[in-house]
Amino acid sequence: MFCLTCLALIFYFAILALFLPNQRVFLLEAIKCFWKKLTLKHCTDAFDDIIHKRFTMWLSEKKLNRLASFFADKKHFDIVVSLFGLAFVLINILLFYLLVYYLKHPCNIEGRCIIRP
Repeated sequence: MFCLTCLALIFYFAILALFLPNQRVFLLEAIKCFWKKLTLKHCTDAFDDIIHKRFTMWLSEKKLNRLASFFADKKHFDIVVSLFGLAFVLINILLFYLLVYYLKHPCNIEGRCIIRP
């Protein structure tokens, strides 16, 4: 079964691994998890389950018990991570569009940039 949560976690940990080298291990685990689920292989401990448990424990250690109890349900965790992943992809598509647009239509000499769709 295709794992949208694992794909969102790959995006998240790819950005995080750029700035925090100790998080690169999680990026490799997220890629392995996604590849195993994509090729329909059985995972003993799926990466999204491990991250779900660690995140819930982190919330409870920080005394955020209401959030921890909300995210204790795996369904809620999957929905929130998938929404953040979708938002991440949509924002990147918009930024790529703006990059291409401004490469095609640079600002004029006076420094005014006008966006025309």
